[in-house]
Formats: sequence, structure tokens, C-alpha cells
Amino acid sequence: MKILIEKGTVVTLGKENKIIKDGAVYIEGNAIKEVGTTTEISAKCKMQNAKCKIIDAKGKVVMPGLINTHHHLYSTLARGMAIPGEPAKNFVEILERLWWPLDKILNKEDIYYSALIPLIECVRNGTTTIIDHHESQAYQLGSLDELEKAAKEIGIRSCLCLGISDRYNKGKEGLEESERFLSSLVTRHSSLVSGMVGLHASFTVNDDTLEKAIELAKKYDVGIHVHCAEDEADEEDSIKKYGKRVVERFRDKGVLGAKSILVHGVHLDEEEMDILKETATNLVHNPESNMNNAVGWADVLKMLKKGVLVGLGTDGMSSDMLSQMRCAYLIARNEKKDPRVAFMEAPKMLLENNPRIVGQVTPFGKLGEISAGFLADIILIDYLPPTPLNENNFLGHLIFGLVDAIVDTTIVNGKVLMENKKLVGIDEEKITVKSRELAQKLWSRF
Repeated sequence: MKILIEKGTVVTLGKENKIIKDGAVYIEGNAIKEVGTTTEISAKCKMQNAKCKIIDAKGKVVMPGLINTHHHLYSTLARGMAIPGEPAKNFVEILERLWWPLDKILNKEDIYYSALIPLIECVRNGTTTIIDHHESQAYQLGSLDELEKAAKEIGIRSCLCLGISDRYNKGKEGLEESERFLSSLVTRHSSLVSGMVGLHASFTVNDDTLEKAIELAKKYDVGIHVHCAEDEADEEDSIKKYGKRVVERFRDKGVLGAKSILVHGVHLDEEEMDILKETATNLVHNPESNMNNAVGWADVLKMLKKGVLVGLGTDGMSSDMLSQMRCAYLIARNEKKDPRVAFMEAPKMLLENNPRIVGQVTPFGKLGEISAGFLADIILIDYLPPTPLNENNFLGHLIFGLVDAIVDTTIVNGKVLMENKKLVGIDEEKITVKSRELAQKLWSRF
């Protein structure tokens, strides 16, 4: 398909971020071909006699699609579910009373529908790429196929993995499913789906399982995606069992590197942060989830200053990356008790670092910028700026204006998934009816 987006305020992002008033973007197939003013690009299309779909972006900001570098699609069916007994008083109890029992009873259909719902929410929120971390201990073999099917049906670019854990079958099925899925990707390359080797966390993976997972990652030239120091219990367990902190253990075993993602990092010490920098390992910050679980705040400002590549994720809390970005901005100021910080850093995690992380851990290609040759993952947001909007003050509009604006159009890989706020080719009502039916059955088994 050929698409011409015209008459919008185009925000290119990238190193030389440009804001083009009355701007246009021309798309061929899954890539951006031309960017400029409406007059320039429309004239070129006419000269080339290019027949294309026209999208009127007047009154809208046109910018690259947003990226979520740590999601949990499987958590959807837990919304509104009553948990028996007293409320969990700490992070370990949250795992033991909610998430671990949940992922033991998910079946094939549950996994598929629990993925469809947040993927639709991605479309609505302008999140065009996700890196997902799955858990379904009782249904592991074939689980990643269900996620892939859902990702392709909705059209969201997705990097998938299964969180291998010794909690069930000593990690054997998790390793088997990971190899099966990664092996299949070798013979059927997809522009929308890729994979990593997932691990749950240091405290649920022994050395034997860890070493086998690393061998698997090396075999398929992918990274490890693992929760790290989300709670103090993770660090305490590692010190007790292995005589070293989590990141030290991961470094010594070979987990770390530019293709791997450590998630949370709330309780990392200074030396562990330095190891992340030295090994060029990615860390993903999930501020809303950390607040929800009351585990603390990761000092991402210190990590960024050290040169650690820190991205931004939701940890399954939502698929809204703009609100996640503002949460990262606000909590950093609150924790540091300093109103001078995070104005640059929070948007950087979302707009610069997330595309860099995806570029390092997946084979998808160039994302995060509206420039010729980049993948056509583009969103249009309803926004009539009440004050002048330019390259120098864009972040102010992003944090205090665009964050509350409505996404009008979402394009992924050159395909329109939502236009004029209406989903294209997706029966949301039918999907949610089925999801509610499955949730009721799931809750009865909990």
C-alpha cells in the first residue's frame, strides 16, 4: 500500500528532530519514502503518478509510533479478579497469591485472548512495538504461538519470550518452548514478530537452568530478558545462595550484553550499575508497576548519568507509554526532591532509548524516527497547541499536553490499524465478549 499523510504537524524525532508545519509523510510498503511539506511531497506524488491512500492530518501531530520495552500481555484476565485471603503485604506475597497461581491456570485460549485485549489497547494508545515477557507455567509448549497469532491479528510489532522458571517442571518445558519458538523463527522470518530467551528472575532460576538458557541464547544469537532486583528479596536470595549480588551473578554466567534486557533494577547498588555500563546491558524502568507493588524507585537518573541505556516499560500495568513517561518524570522529581531533574531524561527513555533497545535486541530494522528508510510505524494525535510549538519546546508539549491527547490514527509496518479513532478490521466488541466469558471461567478455577 502507498499512503500519503498530509497537512499535519510532523515531529520527526531522531538526532536532528524537526517539526514541520503543514508537513507530509509518504509511505510505500512498510517503509517511509519521503518527508517534507505537504506542497513538496504532494507534488512529488503527482509527478510520479502515485495512486495512494490520503490521510488528512490537519489539527494533528504526526510522530513515530511509541515503543514498550517490557510488557506482560498475559496479565489481562486478572483485572477485577478477587484474591482470596488477606491482602498481600509484600512483593513476594503478591507473586505467591496472585501471579504464580494465575499463570498456573492459564490455558491456550486464555493466553490468546489475554493478548488480544492489550494489543488493541496498544493500537488505541499509539504503541506500535512491544517487547513482551510471558508466563504460563501450566501451558508452556505452544504458548508463544498464541502470542504470535494475536500480535499478527492485531498488527503490533512484537518481540516475544517465555519466562523460564524452576517453579514448574524445573525449567525444562520453558527451555523446550523457547528453543521450539526461536528455531521456528529461523525458517519463517517475520517483519512483525521476533524472539528472545526469557527468564523469570534470579531467585527462581538455578545455575543449571540459567546456563542452559544462556546456551540457547547464544545458539540463536538473541539476548536474555529477565526481571532483576525488582525487590530486595531477589538480591538477598542471590547473596545467600551464590555469595554475590544478582548482576554479579548474571555477569559471571554470561547473561549480560547489548542484546539482553534487565527489568526494574530497583535495588541495584553502585557496583551493579557500573557493571551494566561496562557490559552495555539494557535496563528497563517500570515506574507505575514499581509504585503499585511498593518495591521502591530505581535510580534511573544515576544510571543514565553513568551511561546505562535505560528504556521504559509498563510491566503489564497498561499499554499507554505517554502516561508511563510522565510517571517516570514525576516520580524522579519526587524521589530526588529536585524540580530540576527528569525533564530531559524521562522523554529520552521513551523516544530515544526504547528505539535503540529494540534496534539492539531485534532484527526489525530502524524505528523511532520519521525519516526516509525508517519503518512506517507512525501515529497521528489530535492536538491543537495552545502555545507555539517548535523543536525547542516540544518536550514541554509532550509532558503537559500530548500526554492527555487522543490518538486518532495508528499505522504499523505501513498498515493502517486505526483511523479516525476507529479500529480497522478488528471486532473489539466480539473479542471483549469472549474475553469476559473466559475471565469468568478462569476466576472460578483460581
